Amino acid sequence: MKLFLVLALALLGAVSTHQLHEGAPEQEVPAEQGEEEPGEPEPPCPTESESFRVIVPGQGGHTCRYVFVNNCQTFWRAQHLCARCYRGRLASIHNYATNQRLRCTVRARTNRAQVWIGGITSRRHRCLRSHWVDHSPWNYSNWARGNPCRTGRTCVAMCPAGGHWRSISCQTRLPFICEY
Repeated sequence: MKLFLVLALALLGAVSTHQLHEGAPEQEVPAEQGEEEPGEPEPPCPTESESFRVIVPGQGGHTCRYVFVNNCQTFWRAQHLCARCYRGRLASIHNYATNQRLRCTVRARTNRAQVWIGGITSRRHRCLRSHWVDHSPWNYSNWARGNPCRTGRTCVAMCPAGGHWRSISCQTRLPFICEY
């Protein structure tokens, strides 16, 4: 019976006999240590009707390009889609003007209360640390009252109504903003 399954799976290309001998087939690991949901099929790239592109003038003549995706995903699945579909990452926000521009764009295109941006908060001992998934400097924040959450590791979402940020469970499914 095992030989039959090995042959069938090998013909389908699902696993190699080596992988079957060693254990489960390998899965792609997201940027932050396997926090993606195991067993879920990889979603297709968002369609044009699910997304909206925005260009924001940056500092020093630099242009920042964003895409708002109105398709709810967990934080790590959204990060993976940003990388795979746009060759980017969840957005890091470094000033009030960019935060406001993105807030207004998102508010006009969704009725959702929150959208993912690329921030992560974690607590080590008594210190709370926030960082961006692109490892850029954490030089601006716009936390809502009572945030960031002081327990464990959370991900950062922006509220389109006022532009404030909240730290929430990374497993929450929300629309998201990619930067590319």
